[in-house]
Amino acid sequence: MDSLTRSLRFLTIMRLVVVGTIVLSCLLIQASAGLNLRLGPIYGVGAAAVVLSGAWAAAGRVLRPVQQAYVHLCGDLVLVTALVYFSGASDSVFTFLYLVVIAVAAFLLLRRGALLVASLASILYGLMIELTTYEVIPPPPLFYRTDWTSPTLLFSLSFTIAGFYGVAVLASLIAEKLHLARREISERTLEIEKIRALHADVIESMSSGLATVDASGIVTFLNRSGGEILERLPLEAKGCWLWDLGLLSVEEWQKITSGWFRSASTRGETEIGGPERPRTIGYSVRKLKGTAGFLLLFQDLSDVKTLEAEARSREKLAAVGQLAAGIAHEIRNPLASISGSAQMLGNDMRTGSSERRLVEIIVAESRRLSKILEDFLHYARPGAPQCVVFDVGASLSEAMNLFSHSDEVRDHHLLNLQVESAASIYGDPGQVRQIFWNVARNAIAAMPEGGILDVTGRVENDWYAIRFHDTGRGMSPERQEMLFQPFATAFDGGTGLGMAIVRRLVEEHAGRIRVESRPGFGTSIEIFLPRKTAERAGSSAA
Repeated sequence: MDSLTRSLRFLTIMRLVVVGTIVLSCLLIQASAGLNLRLGPIYGVGAAAVVLSGAWAAAGRVLRPVQQAYVHLCGDLVLVTALVYFSGASDSVFTFLYLVVIAVAAFLLLRRGALLVASLASILYGLMIELTTYEVIPPPPLFYRTDWTSPTLLFSLSFTIAGFYGVAVLASLIAEKLHLARREISERTLEIEKIRALHADVIESMSSGLATVDASGIVTFLNRSGGEILERLPLEAKGCWLWDLGLLSVEEWQKITSGWFRSASTRGETEIGGPERPRTIGYSVRKLKGTAGFLLLFQDLSDVKTLEAEARSREKLAAVGQLAAGIAHEIRNPLASISGSAQMLGNDMRTGSSERRLVEIIVAESRRLSKILEDFLHYARPGAPQCVVFDVGASLSEAMNLFSHSDEVRDHHLLNLQVESAASIYGDPGQVRQIFWNVARNAIAAMPEGGILDVTGRVENDWYAIRFHDTGRGMSPERQEMLFQPFATAFDGGTGLGMAIVRRLVEEHAGRIRVESRPGFGTSIEIFLPRKTAERAGSSAA
């Protein structure tokens, strides 16, 4: 509904109020004075106003707002003319109502509409006065004949009509200024709403958490990302104490707020989530200008800390690996000589003798040590990958079927395989199968008394996700940090290189690996291999 339509509805209501006031005043005057005044025609004008108001409201459904305005105003002029005629014509006290209608026309239709309504009012009023004065029409019941000469009548009409046009001009000037001011206010309001919506979009689109806190530590605002980081709904967080959200303690907040005047902002890190799911949150606190409050920006740094730890681990392992690879290479040749010499000595000894058993132990341990050295050299100096586009789902199924028939899987182990969808990736099929094999071996080793190993493969957006979940003994957080370190094995007879090789191969395939484990609740290892590399390889081959 536009403003003109609303104004016409208001005009209808005011018309009924004015008519009702006039009719009620006439009734009161007639009742209090005890006079037998002939006010029937005035009551008729009031009834006509009510009927016409209803008719105009119905006509508003088919007429445009501007057409409705002219119909209302012309009808009001006719009603006012009738009221002035029946209440004494030139002596009527209701002549001022013409000015009201003209002023309303100025505010509804501006200058052009006001001048048109003023012209129509001049015509109606002038005809009514002329016809009544010269008795062309019957004099009204309340008319008191005045012996006006023609110049006097002409001057009175001219003065009244000039007043009509004067009010039209002045009222239209005021209406135009108000219309211009209203339009400027509407434009400014629209601009403010756009800026406010933009600010709200920016705040809600931030990946970091944003909160405003008053001086006492009560949260007054929290954006969507902040709610996700704190795992609280923003509306629920509003009005809560900051430390109830687990972000900062009372002591930390008091320390920050007591020292804000010494620096523009305060930065720091805090731990939330408890021992089961610890997370590192980095925050920055600034004083809000003009208000007794603070702006708190915060972000979950857990992934960043994990990447930093992995980078430090890779740097350390790279340095140690280069040194150890050189040493291992030098050890392997003398070890082969020792093993060969021991075998030759054993051939000359009597079968079953203690000396023969000692020599066999030397040979067996030499072979085991050689196997460890070969695994380590493979980890430290892997061969060049033979990359092709292949079906990773089929490779997973093939590797797990072979593994299920290996000696490591016993009768009390149950392996469930579910490949939900096939997908192609670009990589070394042999190395990818080694990833699957090593992770499965590690999972079975974690269930020495039996258990279930669930293996699933599925497409997740641009990745192919492989999940290994066992019901074994699980790992502590300390053990998880050592899972991919060389020689850090938790199983008897293990070399501690299987999972280190897994991580290295996953990284060489531009993938990601994620571990979730709790002591006594098993372990889940998820491997994500990219599919976009397969698409690029396929397009380049074409």
